[in-house]
Amino acid sequence: MAALASADAVTWLSICIKAMVYATTLLAAGLVLILLSVRTLPEDEDRRLRRIAVLMAIASAVFSVLRLPIRASFLMGGTWAGALDPMIFGIVLESPLGTAVALRLVGLGLILGIVSRNRFGRNSAALGTIFVAASFAMRGHALEDPRFLLGVLVTVHMLGLAFWLGAVLALLRLSWYSSPQATGAFAAEFGRKALLVVPVLVLAGVVTLLVLTGWGVALLSSAYSQFFAFKLALVAGILGFAAWNKLRLTPALHSGAPAAAAQMRVSLQIEAGLIAAVLMVTAALSTVSAP
Repeated sequence: MAALASADAVTWLSICIKAMVYATTLLAAGLVLILLSVRTLPEDEDRRLRRIAVLMAIASAVFSVLRLPIRASFLMGGTWAGALDPMIFGIVLESPLGTAVALRLVGLGLILGIVSRNRFGRNSAALGTIFVAASFAMRGHALEDPRFLLGVLVTVHMLGLAFWLGAVLALLRLSWYSSPQATGAFAAEFGRKALLVVPVLVLAGVVTLLVLTGWGVALLSSAYSQFFAFKLALVAGILGFAAWNKLRLTPALHSGAPAAAAQMRVSLQIEAGLIAAVLMVTAALSTVSAP
C-alpha cells in the first residue's frame, strides 16, 4: 500500500490504462474463444457478441498504443514532455513494451476476422487470440529466467482468463436478454468446459508465482507477494461464485425456478466486479512492484 500511496499521477494513469488494456484485450480474445467453442449460444446473441468482440479489439488497440507515450513520460521522470520526445519515444518502441504492443496489434487485427463465419475468419480469429495472449509474455516478469517456461505459463494463463471473462460477459447478457432455459444451457456447457480450463488457469498462475518468488521463499515478505496474495483472495471469491452458479443456479435455471435468472444475474455482476478488481490489482502489481 505504501507503494501506491507514493505513486504520482503518471503512475496512476499507467495503472488505469494498463487495467483497461487487460480488460478489453481479454474480452476480445475471450469472446472469440466462446464463439468458437460453445455451441449453445442463441443465434441473435451470437451476432451481438461478434460485434462486441470487434469493439473490444478496437478499444484494446487504442489503449495499447496509449501505453507507449505514458511509458515515455515515465522514463523522463513522470514529465509530460517525455511523452512527446521523439528520442525517448523511439526507445520505448524498441523496448519489450513496443514488441508486446506490436504483437498485440497483429493479434487484434486477426481477431477482427470473427465477423466472418467462414473457415478463414474463424482460423484468423483463433490465431489472433494466441498472438494476443502471447503478447503479455513479451515483457515484464515473463522475461526472467527460465524465459521459455514463463512465456508458456503466461500465455496459457491469459488464454484461460480470457475464456473465463468471455463466458461471464456472455452469461450476463443471456441472463438479461434470453430465456432462463437458454441461459441454463449455456451455463451448463460452459461449466463442463470450465472443469478443464480452471485447473490449468490456476496451475499456470501458481507455478508462475513460485518461479518468480524462488519457489515460495519469503512468500509474503515483499510488496509483490503481498499484492499477489490479495489477488489470490479475490480469485478465490470468483471461484466461489462460479461454484455457486454451477452447482445451484444452473440446475435452477434448467428446472424453470422463477427467481433463478435474477439470482444468476446478481451473482454474475458480483463476479464481474471481482474480476475487475483482479485486473486492477494486477495492473498495480506489475507497475509498482516486482518479484
